[in-house]
Amino acid sequence: MLVWLGLIILFAAIPFLYVVFFGAPYVPTFERDLKTIFKTVELSKKSLVIDLGSGDGRLLVIAAKKGYRVIGYEINPILWLISLIRLRKYADAKVRLASMWRADVSGADLVFTFLATKYMPRLEKKLQIEMKKDSYFASYVFKLPNIEIVHKTENTHFYKF
Repeated sequence: MLVWLGLIILFAAIPFLYVVFFGAPYVPTFERDLKTIFKTVELSKKSLVIDLGSGDGRLLVIAAKKGYRVIGYEINPILWLISLIRLRKYADAKVRLASMWRADVSGADLVFTFLATKYMPRLEKKLQIEMKKDSYFASYVFKLPNIEIVHKTENTHFYKF
């Protein structure tokens, strides 16, 4: 019995351990901070919001409720499944079980991430290549190394491309 319990715990922990080595660990973002993002940036109802490392889908749900098209990228299959379930009632909401590095953000009006400092230089290069003119990037807690911040709230840095 204890062997089975141990195997179940190990199986459940593998996705979280995988992310530690190939991305950032899952840390939920405060809902009040997510809501502030949509008060800070100007978006139209047809806007596309992309969340890189979307976790449990909190940002995606808030954006979908506001009527935006949303796409999340998550490599943890457990968090991906949670997001998929949470987004099932929104027609313009998708969450992909994929690395954020494979995400095409060229059509996004807003890209969001909560990513560790060590990945920000690589992400900055990706954004400079792919982001369209007048689009926004919002980074929770951690800053891009070389791009000027256009607005800052308590926990979020905003950039305009």
